[in-house]
Amino acid sequence: MSMNKKRVCIVDDDAALVAALRLRCEQLGLEVTAVDNGADAMTTIARHPPDLILLDINLPASDGLSVCNVLASNAYLAPIPVIILSGRSDEDTIHRCEALGAHYVLKCGDVWEWLRPRICELLEIAPDNGEAGRGSAPSVRDAATPAAPKVLVIDDDADIGRALKIKLAAYGVEVVQALNGMQGYWMALKEIPDAIILDINMPGGRGDYVLGRLKNHSLTRYVPVVILTGRTRGGRTDHSLERELIGMGAVKFLIKPLDFDALLAELRVFLTLPSEFRPRAAMTPVGLVP
Repeated sequence: MSMNKKRVCIVDDDAALVAALRLRCEQLGLEVTAVDNGADAMTTIARHPPDLILLDINLPASDGLSVCNVLASNAYLAPIPVIILSGRSDEDTIHRCEALGAHYVLKCGDVWEWLRPRICELLEIAPDNGEAGRGSAPSVRDAATPAAPKVLVIDDDADIGRALKIKLAAYGVEVVQALNGMQGYWMALKEIPDAIILDINMPGGRGDYVLGRLKNHSLTRYVPVVILTGRTRGGRTDHSLERELIGMGAVKFLIKPLDFDALLAELRVFLTLPSEFRPRAAMTPVGLVP
């Protein structure tokens, strides 16, 4: 096989489904490896890291969510995007997938119609034909369905994310959170936000590494990234670090404790927000100090 082919690892014990997915993926020009249990999946993925993993939840030896959790905690394997394929559609399962930064696709009769556009987006390849397919997953930015501006906050301080969610909701902004670097990267590919607020010192991938990954992927290359960090030099802005990150593609460098007005002014450059807002008493600003 060509060394230039992108590789997919399918982890599922449903032989019929694996055979069908293998055929479809090969039609997209992908090289396919298949594993039927969680324990062998970890060994196979570690030895030959693929470009994408399609992962079932109900597996022999180790369930898919446990496999995904191990991947997310491994600095070498964490950057590999994961699509969870499952017949489970309960809210808890979907929430656990999202918490791990994985993409969730429900196993159904037309599962390929939902999988194909997601695979093509994540691997930056052209679909096998020019049509999206009647059952294709709706685009995150479907022009026919106007959505609130979406901001992804990648910060291991949960209070920062909660505070920004409350403050930005007053301006019609939806905030989604990730609590470590690689979870944030996965969620960025999944959500395709309108802007990203990114911390530097985090577990699971430092902010500068995540920024580099974001700027090297076609799905997130042009998403504006605002750096928000408590890292300073003698209590002052570390201008050397600022120059480095701006050079990597960040649009703004802010230090904690956050000046919300400065952040809002930067977001206005990229998002359409109300010109002014007078908060009600019930919406007293919460502390944004880490």
